[in-house]
Amino acid sequence: MDWLIGVVLVLVGAVIGFFVAKYVYLDSAKSSKDSQKEQTLKDVLVQQSFSHVAESRKVVAQLEQQCQVLNRNIDSYEKSLELLNSDAQGSNVSFFGEHASPFLQHKEQTVKRVKDSADVQPLDFSNQSSGLFSGTEGTTPEKQSK
Repeated sequence: MDWLIGVVLVLVGAVIGFFVAKYVYLDSAKSSKDSQKEQTLKDVLVQQSFSHVAESRKVVAQLEQQCQVLNRNIDSYEKSLELLNSDAQGSNVSFFGEHASPFLQHKEQTVKRVKDSADVQPLDFSNQSSGLFSGTEGTTPEKQSK
C-alpha cells in the first residue's frame, strides 16, 4: 500500500504540475503576443504619423503658393486703384489707354517736311483742250517748254 500512495502522489503531482506549467506558459505566450501587438500598433502609428506630416507639408506648400498669388493680385489691384486715384485727382483721362499712352509719349517725333517750291509746275490735264483723255489717237500731248 505504501507504493500505491506513492504512485497516487506522483500522479496528483503530475496533474498539478501540468496545469501550473500550462498556466505559466499561457501567461508568457499571452504577454509575448501582447508585446507583439503593441509593437505592431506602434509601427502603424509611426507610419501614419509620417504620412500625416508629409500630407501636412504638401498642404502648407499649397497654401503658401496660394498666398503668394493672392498677394500679387492684391498688389496689382492696389496699383490699379492708385492709378485711378491719380487720374481722378489730376483729371487726366487717357484717350489711348494705359498701354498706348507711354508708347506715344516716347515715340520719336517725325521731322516735318519743308515745302519747297518747284521750278516747273506740272501740266494741268483737267482742261479739255489738252487732248489727253479725248479719245483721239492721232493727237499727242504737247511738250512742256522750259
